[in-house]
Amino acid sequence: MKTIWIIVATLISLTLSTLSYAEDEDALTIITKAFDLKRVDDQISKLTFNFSTPDKKEQKVIYTMVWKNTYDKDGYDTKTMFFTEFPPDKKGIAYLGWLRPAGSKTKDDEWIYLPGLRMTRRIAHRDHDHSHDDDEFGNSILKREHIEPRPPHLDTHKLIAERSLNGGMYYVIASTPKQHHGHNAHEQHNSTQSPGKVIHWIDKQTFRTKHMQFFDQHNQQTLDMEISWTQLGDYWLWQTVTAIDPRNNAKTVLEISNTRINTGLKDRIFSKRSLEKGSGHLN
Repeated sequence: MKTIWIIVATLISLTLSTLSYAEDEDALTIITKAFDLKRVDDQISKLTFNFSTPDKKEQKVIYTMVWKNTYDKDGYDTKTMFFTEFPPDKKGIAYLGWLRPAGSKTKDDEWIYLPGLRMTRRIAHRDHDHSHDDDEFGNSILKREHIEPRPPHLDTHKLIAERSLNGGMYYVIASTPKQHHGHNAHEQHNSTQSPGKVIHWIDKQTFRTKHMQFFDQHNQQTLDMEISWTQLGDYWLWQTVTAIDPRNNAKTVLEISNTRINTGLKDRIFSKRSLEKGSGHLN
């Protein structure tokens, strides 16, 4: 259950403003610019996940997400809350995370509110190392390593093509993990295994990522991920993320809607008391 909240908290950090750069850049520069794109100050959204496989009935999970960029204040990169809205038997379960920057050796601070027990408890970090088929996110093929932006210095990047797609031009860049980095601080902090190669399709004008292909250590493709964007004011935000596992055709679709940005959320909102009050007090 904890995995989903980490994934979407990371995902929101990819919200960016409208930017443009010259096209004649090497692969490391392109990846660095995509990684460094500006984030909004805060965001409130509805997140709808749909999970499907050829042999199982489609499942749905809905959250209200509240997110704030804390700009490394007191050592925290972001603060976030997630309130479960659906399915009905999970409604009211809520998560609070004070999250450290990628690469930090200091652990995140996280809590979960269980309405059935009327109790808020701290999440132990070992809880993130387990996924259960009976939780509401157990069937997702979207994992933290698919969403979380990797600092460019961890990988070797190669520009392999410049291609058109749906009328746009894209840099196609292959990123391969550097040797012997699997035990560095970034990997320890995030409790993820070293990934294989990732191919990014990055818009040549805006540096928004349109498409990503993930491969394992044996160069077998494990995930195909498509991202659609929507504009809100001067900002572009993820609207839909579609992930397919080509090995078994399992599919996860994330839809982000009802979004409000830069509302001036205060740090004091991100508290255990807010978890207990539920998402209704944010309207």
